[in-house]
Amino acid sequence: MLKPATIVAGERQVAAMRGLMSGDATFLALKQSVQKLSRSAPEGHDVLIHAFDVSVTNVRYVEPHTFVFEGFNSEGHTTVAMCHYSQLVAHVIYVPKRGSSRIITGFNNAPS
Repeated sequence: MLKPATIVAGERQVAAMRGLMSGDATFLALKQSVQKLSRSAPEGHDVLIHAFDVSVTNVRYVEPHTFVFEGFNSEGHTTVAMCHYSQLVAHVIYVPKRGSSRIITGFNNAPS
């Protein structure tokens, strides 16, 4: 059975808006920026995202628009911050290693 044209049009609009109103491009830009800086940063340095006063060791993307940043604050305490992708201002930085092994911010997608 064919769907009515108004339902098909509505489904297309929802799909288009999901693409426009998601954090997919932001997540990709963060990953690419970390990868790029990791290739050029001195070996004895960690490569981290810094956002919301958190030195981020892991970014979780909860589709379609939420980011969870896990890491540590300026006092070294474990810290978690969450935001809508439209609220994000982040810096990808390299800093001298904190421990014996190099830390590079990791990424994962959480199920929606």
